[in-house]
Amino acid sequence: MSVSAGQIPDTSVLQAIGDRRSIRYFDPDKKVEDWQIQTILQAARLASCQGNINATEAIVVQKETCDIWDEIEECVSGFNVQMINQCSHLILWLTNLNAWYGRANDGLSSLALSGALTKYHGWNYEFTMTQTVPRLMSFPTERTEILLRFETGQALGSALVASASLGLGNCLLAFGRKPGGVEKAFGLGPNLKFTWGHAVGIPLEDAKAGGQRPRLKFEKLFHKDTYGNPLMPDAAVDAALTDKGMLQEQAPLPGRMEEIDALAAQFSRDPGVVSWPEKEVKRLMADDDWDFGPRIRTHAEEVVAAGGLPDYPEEMRETFQKLMEEHGLDTSKYLS
Repeated sequence: MSVSAGQIPDTSVLQAIGDRRSIRYFDPDKKVEDWQIQTILQAARLASCQGNINATEAIVVQKETCDIWDEIEECVSGFNVQMINQCSHLILWLTNLNAWYGRANDGLSSLALSGALTKYHGWNYEFTMTQTVPRLMSFPTERTEILLRFETGQALGSALVASASLGLGNCLLAFGRKPGGVEKAFGLGPNLKFTWGHAVGIPLEDAKAGGQRPRLKFEKLFHKDTYGNPLMPDAAVDAALTDKGMLQEQAPLPGRMEEIDALAAQFSRDPGVVSWPEKEVKRLMADDDWDFGPRIRTHAEEVVAAGGLPDYPEEMRETFQKLMEEHGLDTSKYLS
């Protein structure tokens, strides 16, 4: 189906960012239209990329038409199998390492012709060809892979926001069950690295998915002039962003737990959400780093009051402590 400009929603970018959720329940009987998939991919194609080398690629897959679907399903983590079988399309995002080495010259040349690389910042052809391009092409593959996978993440971020602006559901998926399995299934060369799985579909759950998920406080993440000096948010700005739809009501919205149980019943799955130990819930709610609203605090109190919560698995304690200490983290906050 083709589309006209009038049929595409005029959602502001701030509203789309606010609307974005990780949707985990898709309507298996409804399909995303071709023009919507194209819009998502165009958003990724236009994302910022160093030197205009365009290292991000993707394979768009539908279960009904993909001959190697069973091989793909074997790669996805177990808790994501239900999602890939319900979603309309699965986008497998790839990072092409050869773009760094093979496209550096063309990318920079295209930027110069576009009016982006100027003499003002010190660019000139001789320096570019004798210094910049050889230096970029001398990077070891390991460093290049880190840089380019970051750019794939940028492209995917744009794709998610564009998809949310169209009212579609999205969720990034882990494919950790069979490392290297996606590359093998598609016969990809060593230069093509599978980076993310991306389920796209028509939300079966409410598009708000129970509300905006809590995050760490603004001032705990962002710093002014030096690390550790909190950059404090302006309450008036946050109020304006709320009016614009970027900041939204925090989860869990009323009816969310009932919605989860209803969806589970619809597909003959287990109802409810995962429970954490009582001391873990209380510790988390007392952690001042988190921006927890009243709804999640009330729900935490209800969960604790209901009882029946699991104990922290003792067999995990030693492993958890060892891993955190290896990274220089204080375990006393987590292991009382």
